[in-house]
Amino acid sequence: MAYLRTQRAGFTDRLMPNGKMATALLLLVNCAFFAAMHTSNSQALAQYGAKWVPAIVHGDWYRLITAGYLHVQGVHILMNMIGLYNLGPLTEEIYGTGRMFTAYTVATVTGFALSSVWTPLSPSLGASAGLFGLLGALIAVGIHSKSFIARHLQQQCLLNAAIGFAMGGMMSMVDNAAHLGGLAGGFAVAYFSGFPQSSDAQRNKIWNVAGGLSLLVTGYSFYQLTMQMLRDKAF
Repeated sequence: MAYLRTQRAGFTDRLMPNGKMATALLLLVNCAFFAAMHTSNSQALAQYGAKWVPAIVHGDWYRLITAGYLHVQGVHILMNMIGLYNLGPLTEEIYGTGRMFTAYTVATVTGFALSSVWTPLSPSLGASAGLFGLLGALIAVGIHSKSFIARHLQQQCLLNAAIGFAMGGMMSMVDNAAHLGGLAGGFAVAYFSGFPQSSDAQRNKIWNVAGGLSLLVTGYSFYQLTMQMLRDKAF
């Protein structure tokens, strides 16, 4: 009698589909900063890390990245982390960790950059710019592949993006400019990077390096944030 032998799921597989570590790291970091703000009863992280154009033009460029990892309200981070949990593993499975994290980082920057132009005097923060970047990356799947599954995924992501923009248009607190910029940034990275399976080793290496650089820039941004808070004695 024939039977299928299944591999026992590891610890990370039980927490995250296929043990996608970049997605798990993003979830952990976002939740850690949220917990840090609320256990310390301080809004300094949000004040110094949010998108705020007067500070950005005076040298706080790091805000274009740190804003994407900070949340103030519980409902806000809950909804964004549910979105990340759903979109992150799929994007990472299709594009690989390097491409996925590059798309997420670029989307965060382009999202808050467009928001800075659109609403320069309104502060903004949250992971949704990066999440719309993941939607943009998944929309690009339908361009790289003409299969039914790829086209269906593209249509579903376009629908989800449209619903997100419609809901944002009805809520004054939602930053649709960051969503639009994030969608464009994530799509651009995915469109030009292609799939790891259909790329040569050299191209895959380039995108893995890009993912590593994205991680370094993100870490350096939070270092700059910390140094600014220390200079102003905001802790």
